[in-house]
Amino acid sequence: MFRRTPLSIRTTRTIAALAISGLAFAGATGIAQADEGQVVATSDRGSIHEESARKAAAEHRAKAQDKRQSAVRLAEEQRIRDTVVDKALAQVGDAYGAGGDGPNVFDCSGLVVYAWRSVGVDLTHYSWAQYKQTERISLKDAVPGDLAFYFENGAHHVAIYIGDGKVVHASDYGIGVVKGTVKGTPWTNTHFTGMGRVSIR
Repeated sequence: MFRRTPLSIRTTRTIAALAISGLAFAGATGIAQADEGQVVATSDRGSIHEESARKAAAEHRAKAQDKRQSAVRLAEEQRIRDTVVDKALAQVGDAYGAGGDGPNVFDCSGLVVYAWRSVGVDLTHYSWAQYKQTERISLKDAVPGDLAFYFENGAHHVAIYIGDGKVVHASDYGIGVVKGTVKGTPWTNTHFTGMGRVSIR
């Protein structure tokens, strides 16, 4: 008959040590898994931040490009208007003649046709039609190259605005092409209809 021999103290300690080691390993594995999740989460946040930064940079570049293009368009429009005004002013002293549109004889709408044709814009040789072809603007917003109309919605007379309240126009027989003012005389004050802007886009 055999008796069960109690486990030795050394064996008992070994078993306990293995149990503790197993628990420690399981805990370490859990911590490692948690750390891995933390890294993934942090990585996701970093990716979102980088994507937002890329979008912001792209939007900034697009706005800068729009500003550059707008500046180029404005500069080109200014160049065109300056050319129109210079062309009209170069005709000061030329004779007036009904139906004339240059190069040496003009009526009022003919001078407008001649000046704007020099930049590739065709307008009808008739002041009333030019009134219809242009955008209505106020005198305070007028810029050189705009048109000033007079009497019955522009049916009687048209002039080219050159800035500072002044115009150049083919006035009448014996007067020819001269500089004048948009308003300020009894006739212009009475018959001024309004301003028109030629589309150059």
